[in-house]
Amino acid sequence: MTSEDKILIAKYEDKVRQCSENSMIACTAFLDMRERSVIAAHLAPQSEAKTVFYGVFEDAERVAAVMLPYYVEAADFSSLRSYFSENPENNPLAVIEVEKDRFSKPLSHRDYLGALMSLGIRREITGDIIVNENGCKIAVLAHMADYIAENLCKAGRGTLKAKVIAAQNVAETEKTTGIEDSFTVSSMRLDSVVKNAFNVSRSDACKAIESGVVFVNDSECLKADKKICGGDKIVFRRKGRIIVEDCSSVSKKGRIIVIIKRFQ
Repeated sequence: MTSEDKILIAKYEDKVRQCSENSMIACTAFLDMRERSVIAAHLAPQSEAKTVFYGVFEDAERVAAVMLPYYVEAADFSSLRSYFSENPENNPLAVIEVEKDRFSKPLSHRDYLGALMSLGIRREITGDIIVNENGCKIAVLAHMADYIAENLCKAGRGTLKAKVIAAQNVAETEKTTGIEDSFTVSSMRLDSVVKNAFNVSRSDACKAIESGVVFVNDSECLKADKKICGGDKIVFRRKGRIIVEDCSSVSKKGRIIVIIKRFQ
């Protein structure tokens, strides 16, 4: 465990104490996939405070660890979203809806992220950035939402209009359906699936796994020979995400047919 991991766990445990002692919702800053994995391995007992990973958008890559007191009956993303729909004032996250001017060329995720960084917004203040042809939606910590909306006026060569919207109003509409794809493998080892799903060499797949940038079902996985099953979600940081839809059929040559959904 690194010194950064120890600091992260200490911050999480401090939020758990705040939640438990004050009977109030508490949350961390946004976590990347590795940080989420570290927290998931050190979850506090539910008797102290329930922890739900929540990033506004369903299947978000960047999430906050939200600690819930005894009176909040929520145990996962869906039930927490329902609770925040009924109690929006308790939601520690918000969404910035951004509209770009119609004259500038389409802006990328990097353009919007760069615009946020130029405002001095640290990455842990913001979650996923969902880009569309007219702008984007950005998950943010609620206490910073107004500042960001008032000052986010330019990205790349485009001018922007930004406003705060309630997080619970966008959670369902921003879910992407993914693109179906398929390939064959000799075995359902993680390195073999990563190689074919993300179009990299076997050695590059192994290096990525060993360096901690591949996650299986939201947990860091460092074992190239881990067996992958139907329903598993695999995230390769900076390359995308897949869900294994089916791997029960075999080709005439005896190879396993893997059907996936691919998300960018």
